[in-house]
Amino acid sequence: MQRIIPTQRKKKNFDTENDWLDQVADTRETLAEHLKNQVALMKLSSHEKIILLYLIESLNEAGYLATDIETIATGLLMSEEAILSGLEVLQSLEPAGVGARDAKECILLQIDRSPDAPYIAYDVISKYFNEFAGKKWKPIADDFEVSLSEIQQVSDFVQTLNPKPGLEFESERVQYVVPDLILQQDSEQLFVSVAKQFIPQIKFQNDYYKMMQDTKEKDVLNFLKDKTGEYDWLVRGIEQREDTLKRVGKAIVAHQKEHFLKNAPLEPLTLKEIAEEIGVHESTVSRAVNGKYMETNQGVFELKSFFSSGLQRKKTSDTGANDVSSASIKQLITDFVKEEPKAKPLSDQKIVDLLQEKGIEVSRRAIAKYRTELNIPSSSKRKRFDE
Repeated sequence: MQRIIPTQRKKKNFDTENDWLDQVADTRETLAEHLKNQVALMKLSSHEKIILLYLIESLNEAGYLATDIETIATGLLMSEEAILSGLEVLQSLEPAGVGARDAKECILLQIDRSPDAPYIAYDVISKYFNEFAGKKWKPIADDFEVSLSEIQQVSDFVQTLNPKPGLEFESERVQYVVPDLILQQDSEQLFVSVAKQFIPQIKFQNDYYKMMQDTKEKDVLNFLKDKTGEYDWLVRGIEQREDTLKRVGKAIVAHQKEHFLKNAPLEPLTLKEIAEEIGVHESTVSRAVNGKYMETNQGVFELKSFFSSGLQRKKTSDTGANDVSSASIKQLITDFVKEEPKAKPLSDQKIVDLLQEKGIEVSRRAIAKYRTELNIPSSSKRKRFDE
């Protein structure tokens, strides 16, 4: 479930230390700022600075050079050799790996700079990057005349590197959302309220209305009648929207109470269930939760993230026949993989068997789907070759 960064609430005074801290400007650097600060301390010619600054502006959020050398050379009316020379300087800056043109170069730049890299790491990645990533290690080990455990050491080291060094820095395009609902907790009680402080207020200009109402012109009076009708309709619509949103939020919280109180896995929950519970059409619930967010103690989350599909649990002597949510199954998969023997990881079929022992019927295809969503590699790619 993805956490969203909320907007900061406006505060009118500094009642507490935390209030004061909230007012301090965010001084985190962007990647471009970090690199430009380093360039400013270097002794470079004006041409070299122009090239470096242009290259910095050509980096994507991951820190990779997003424009090819030929295009940059053409744009600056300089030789490709001069651009490549500037790129070499850029790639010597912090963070290591910045200015790479692809993932392979990014990893190589970091290996080249690290004193802790295994002695064969650079050559392995340089010659067999795709095979190494695909864990086709036997031919690599044979070529370098080393054991699989030594290739495993290279893999362990590469796992410590950052394939996207630019993401360590504050993005200039960070998006914030405003919560529509606020969930508050008092002991074991949960309370849902509409975040009205973030909703634009509609005001009816009574003074102007009264002034214009004194006229005897029929067109003006008809205009006033139409506009007051539109205003009343708009107010009713907003109130109805807020009421529906709050009812949906309260119903969600009631179903997922254990999740909010004890961080338990989400229970199976569908739009249809909520719709039937509050007496509206399923499409109404769908519209109510679409693009809406709730602020909780754990952060701000999209309302849609609290819905989870369910699978029927097979009734056994140890379990009832209650549904189990896909979130619960994902948690079980995560737990299984965490405890598996690393030299012989669990296959998808073995995970199916383990779930069946718990009375949960899931297909192997579904396990593969959940595993992919959890960013868990296949068993062949999880296998370790330790001595």
